[in-house]
Amino acid sequence: MEIPRTLVLTGHFPPEPGGVQTFTWELVRRLPAGRVVVVAPAWPGAAEFDAGLPFPVVRRHAYLLFRGLRGLVERHRIEAGWITAAAPFAMYAPFVRAAGVRRLVGSTHGQELGWFRAAPTRAALRAAAGSFDALTHLCGGTLPELADALGGRTRLVRLAGAVDTGRFRPGLDGAGIRRRHALGSGPVVLSVARLVRRKGHDTLIRAWADVLRRRPDARLVIVGDGPMLRRLAELGDRTAPGSVTVTGPVSAADLPRYYAAADVFALPCRDDRHGLQTEGLGLSTLEAAASGLPVIVGRSGGSPESLVDGRTGVLVDASGPGELALALHRLLADPGRARAMGAAGRRWACGTWSWDGAAARLSGLLAGSPDADGRHGREPAWDSRIG
Repeated sequence: MEIPRTLVLTGHFPPEPGGVQTFTWELVRRLPAGRVVVVAPAWPGAAEFDAGLPFPVVRRHAYLLFRGLRGLVERHRIEAGWITAAAPFAMYAPFVRAAGVRRLVGSTHGQELGWFRAAPTRAALRAAAGSFDALTHLCGGTLPELADALGGRTRLVRLAGAVDTGRFRPGLDGAGIRRRHALGSGPVVLSVARLVRRKGHDTLIRAWADVLRRRPDARLVIVGDGPMLRRLAELGDRTAPGSVTVTGPVSAADLPRYYAAADVFALPCRDDRHGLQTEGLGLSTLEAAASGLPVIVGRSGGSPESLVDGRTGVLVDASGPGELALALHRLLADPGRARAMGAAGRRWACGTWSWDGAAARLSGLLAGSPDADGRHGREPAWDSRIG
């Protein structure tokens, strides 16, 4: 679909890693390159990354993304805008409108729920909402509270993340990853996420000590970067020495092979900071499912929609280690069940989560299409053909 000339205002863009960064990148790169201008924060390696792109990227320091907007809008004849994460960048919506952008779309990712639970940030987001023609939400799990908090101030439509099922697939060779980290031949449990408290890796490591009592040959691998990196590595060394590997960030080329090296995936997310931080969906869970892994997911925000509980994986209360340890025990003790869940997850991911479909939906929203009702492909629900 042809789109108006569009300004993408984002605080989350490669080469910075992260889930919202992936969401933004996978959608932007599918839009017509000649119609897009991106404004994003400066980041190490950004100049080299941007040099290979078919559209211009303007980098700003210290999240001062609103600087020079009027000049950009006039120079590139911008008509529409997309603010890729409403918390906190919805605050810039009035500046984008003042710069001359006629149509404006914003996206929410789950963390906005925490903002709505605190009076000052709730007031700020509600005031900014009137500047948008549409705000997108990830899934049904995040919609009711979002709709209630906004009180009809703007149109809400669904725009979910997805997964590249060609890049993340079964059959890749994970042997090199196992050798690199000396994982041996026993079962491997993998977690991939930004290393922040709400992802629950500290709980996963505490549960891991119980797993080892029955499976001393099992290994846990945690992939990602973030403020919890050193703390998690130290906790793993204290709690289960020799069996927990915290890799830090890995390359995009290597990431699919980490899934290939694993037998089970776990993302034990939980609400954090008294409910002010929640999970939006969990793109790494979709990557794991596409890779043919059974998944164990903690209940938080929209995370239940990243699996089909009991079919592609197991949904648990990850506020403590008990349910998580039990779910790990059961999948590691029954490889046949684990493989069946992984195969069902692969079929579900291929049939339900499409980046191309999501990009078409975003294009419709930017163009003001009356058919942009928030759906792309099937809703993420259980399809009887996959199991």
